[in-house]
Amino acid sequence: MTASTKEGKEIYFQSKIYMPVPQKMGRGGKMGRGPYEKSGIIEDTGLPVNRMVQERFDILVPVPDGESAEADREIDVAVKLWYLPYGTRNSDAFLWREFKKKVLIGEGH
Repeated sequence: MTASTKEGKEIYFQSKIYMPVPQKMGRGGKMGRGPYEKSGIIEDTGLPVNRMVQERFDILVPVPDGESAEADREIDVAVKLWYLPYGTRNSDAFLWREFKKKVLIGEGH
């Protein structure tokens, strides 16, 4: 998930990994394959089938010098949902969904 100013400057970036099995050696974004690699705490962080999932991202929008904090601003938010069959973008990853929206921030919004 990224947020950018209308001039194109990136002001926020965060990624999240949903994984139905423990991570490889209990760390990072790679999926463990065999029991010898699945040494992390077992927790199902996979996306549930046919159920909506809601995430919250707190984006701090900087105030340019000489501008009021209450002034109206516009940011572009882009969300991409990737499918990573082997836990990494280097192997058969594909973009599953993409969402972009302009968000107006300020007193009037």
